[in-house]
Amino acid sequence: MSVEQTVDEKVAHHFHLDAQRFDAIYNDKKGPIARFVDNVWRGVVRRRLDLTVEKLAPLAGKSVLDVGCGSGRFCFAYAQQGASHVLGVDFAEAMIDIARKYANELNVADRCDFRVGRFPDDVPESEFDASTALGFFDYIEDPVSIVNAMRAKTTQTMVMSFPKAIEWRVPIRRVRFVLKGCPLFLYTRKHVESILTAAGIDKYDWINLDRDYFVVAHLSS
Repeated sequence: MSVEQTVDEKVAHHFHLDAQRFDAIYNDKKGPIARFVDNVWRGVVRRRLDLTVEKLAPLAGKSVLDVGCGSGRFCFAYAQQGASHVLGVDFAEAMIDIARKYANELNVADRCDFRVGRFPDDVPESEFDASTALGFFDYIEDPVSIVNAMRAKTTQTMVMSFPKAIEWRVPIRRVRFVLKGCPLFLYTRKHVESILTAAGIDKYDWINLDRDYFVVAHLSS
């Protein structure tokens, strides 16, 4: 008798197999068709990175937790902007393998620590100046528990994205993920606001970023 996989296991399996293709979104060396597809369907991934670095500035001397870090691209940007310590955690082992490889190539391995696992279970009991979760809540069954855990570990700023439930690409995206066997969770603005309220977050900036709701939560004055 086969054992039904959990949501986390299904997501980990999907991104373990898809790690190389997903990371290629950040690579400018690609053909015109691949570039067009990434710009139309996944361009928000790169825009999240630029906006997150902007909203967290200045990063010099800060510690940052990146939940669902993928191949580590956000973590490298934080380190290159002066963060003293960056911890990235992700379900998918292949993603973390890529992140560790790039960290060495970019000479930021001394400031970037990567772990395969589930947040918050596999993250040490410590606090961070900032925490981020970009392109992560798309695959999370219980977002309130994650936002609560991030808030408990963060002293200054949280940056998060939530994919919109009503957006022209949604029907195709839903079908694509069903065919891939990967769970997908989408959000209305009211739903995101209820998640923030449940986590005790009442001071935040709200940005409509393409197919995402982009939230910058301020935890200190």
